[in-house]
Amino acid sequence: MFEYTTPLRLADTDAAGVLFFARQFDLIHEAYEGFMRSVGFGLDRLLHDESFFISIVRAESEYRAPVWYGDTLRIALDVERIGQSSYVIAYTIDNGRGTVGTARTVHVCVGRESKAKRPLPAGLAARLAGHLAATS
Repeated sequence: MFEYTTPLRLADTDAAGVLFFARQFDLIHEAYEGFMRSVGFGLDRLLHDESFFISIVRAESEYRAPVWYGDTLRIALDVERIGQSSYVIAYTIDNGRGTVGTARTVHVCVGRESKAKRPLPAGLAARLAGHLAATS
């Protein structure tokens, strides 16, 4: 499991000081960027140096409790599934008092030139496999 911690900033909130719903996606993407750096596939590398890129093709989020300005959020990230050309990331967001949200993103590998779906490179798949969530 990869963990990312961040304070909820004023810019993340609505007029009531509560997390603005769309910002939850920004926060999980920050966690995803940190995760990808940690496995050696930082987005700077993917954007400039590789023959492929990774597109998010599905994103979903659930809000379980209010998150307030000043809360410190811990976002836990697990690789839920790895396919031939895609992978799924699951996120759990905690504010120290309990789970306040969850999210999932589906990522597909696309050839830079062809713009078509392609198999995940073996190196990336192996790094992701090291973070597969335990299944029951």
